[in-house]
Amino acid sequence: MKKVLIIDGNREDEAKVAAGLGESYEVSSYSYLDINNMALSTVISIANTVDSLEVYSGGHSLRVAVCARDIAKNLGWDERKCQNIYFVSLLHDIGMISVSEWVRNKPGRLTPEEFELIKPHTVKGDEMLRSIDVLDNLSDGIKYHHERWDGKGYPEGLSGSDIPVFARVIAIADAYDAMSSDRVYRPRLSVDKIISEFTRCRGTQFDPEITDVFVFMLKDGYTVEPGIEQTKEASERAVRDSGLKELFTPVASDDNRADEMDALTGLFTRSYLNTRVGNKISEERSGALMIIKITGYGDLSDRFGSGVADEMIKRFSQELKSVFRGEDIVCRVETDMFAVFVSGESGKGVIEKKAQSITAMPDLEELKNKYEGILGVGIGISMCQEDGITFEELYGAALDALDEAGRGSDNTYSFSRGVQ
Repeated sequence: MKKVLIIDGNREDEAKVAAGLGESYEVSSYSYLDINNMALSTVISIANTVDSLEVYSGGHSLRVAVCARDIAKNLGWDERKCQNIYFVSLLHDIGMISVSEWVRNKPGRLTPEEFELIKPHTVKGDEMLRSIDVLDNLSDGIKYHHERWDGKGYPEGLSGSDIPVFARVIAIADAYDAMSSDRVYRPRLSVDKIISEFTRCRGTQFDPEITDVFVFMLKDGYTVEPGIEQTKEASERAVRDSGLKELFTPVASDDNRADEMDALTGLFTRSYLNTRVGNKISEERSGALMIIKITGYGDLSDRFGSGVADEMIKRFSQELKSVFRGEDIVCRVETDMFAVFVSGESGKGVIEKKAQSITAMPDLEELKNKYEGILGVGIGISMCQEDGITFEELYGAALDALDEAGRGSDNTYSFSRGVQ
């Protein structure tokens, strides 16, 4: 009997098709979610197989996936892309199956000749999974994660922004796991040593901007559990909780309503901030609100045109998003003013680091130099330190703190009075 599969159909669709084809056909239907669940279960099974072959680095693929996803969140990527890079990262070393076991599991450093035998695994992995079209950016992550920013990587010697961004993120996550895991020939490196290595390789091996974000994460206490394992139960849970509708199909959600998105920057608007943060404060009784004011927008527009001023706002907004996590809420509330709500229990020291990162953003310094120093940024910060505080009170306190900071005149920040 021949089989016919209907994608995203129902029982009524099955009956109609079956009636038209006759009894020699078996008709069944699956939803997109069913198909994606099956595909991703297979993806995770493959990743488990790869890790099981690695005697000295079991769990590597999962740790890289977790780290890459967390970097993506801190870069401000949306949930769909963060989940995408997680699953792509699970398969980044699939080509290692083609490498001889004695080289793959050598209990020591590889010789130059042995390293040459390892290098083709990126191309082999790409060839193995090229026909899979369930995951976006799959080839980018597998084939190019050993390219270097300075063009000295492999397999094609790509450099700079020519390297797909998924590969640039995975490269950093891959290197972090190598440095933070024990090896036969050396113990795991300390956090300070890892930070030093990333700083040293910034702009040569790794994308400088993504490196800066990850170093900030490490200084902020970020870590991936070295002993993490991808068990069958964890695999099933990952598929069940992965947000597949968000990952593979565009769906309407509160976070994607057009009337609450700023057309120029793609950030949320003041109305979204008011509603969402108000709810979060009521539910969590925690968090911090930062209001960021850019001075010089009007002067910039008058002297160089509105197009230049708008481009400055777009650049600033993208770099601003990279400072924060995916769960934080970044909004454009006025022409030259932004607001960020940092979710959860964050101490003053953590929020202060965020403020310092904003005032020292490379793009901001570049823009100030380019446009003769007419730009500046000021930040006012208020924190939920008591039950019952309203969004209006939190916003007002942040505005008062912004006034204390001088509203962007000298790249300064200030906390509202009473913040401990």
